[in-house]
Amino acid sequence: MDNLELLEKTLFFKGCTKEELELALGLFQERQVKPNTIIFTEKMSAEALYIIKNGAVRISLTSEEGEDFQLLFLGPGDFFGELALLQEETRLVNARTITQTDLVYLSRKDFHALIDLEPRLGSRVLLAIGKLLSMRINAYRDKLKEMLLS
Repeated sequence: MDNLELLEKTLFFKGCTKEELELALGLFQERQVKPNTIIFTEKMSAEALYIIKNGAVRISLTSEEGEDFQLLFLGPGDFFGELALLQEETRLVNARTITQTDLVYLSRKDFHALIDLEPRLGSRVLLAIGKLLSMRINAYRDKLKEMLLS
């Protein structure tokens, strides 16, 4: 799958025209990551959204006792780190590759450039992020409650 197809199949860019996809794609960068490599950890500066082209990534939280709790297992076409596009904060979770992984990523700076260049596309991406966050909160509410109360 090429990068244009990858964006086209990603929730953030569904329904975009080919021209919009090409514009957005021009702002993404690529990264190849070896197996068992940390992409980011909790409290690291959050600077980019990642989309998995090939490979697998594990998203987890670390308890105060140092125990690692898996939240998500992600594969090709999945994305993570979307909060970085919205705010200049630190990461809330850990992301580590499981296999050799090819990523495309969009920095917050480049996302803001996209909003300036194509406000309609930028607002569509923001709405998709909001929907995704709502879905993830609902999907993991019980799991998070169990972790917090145990």
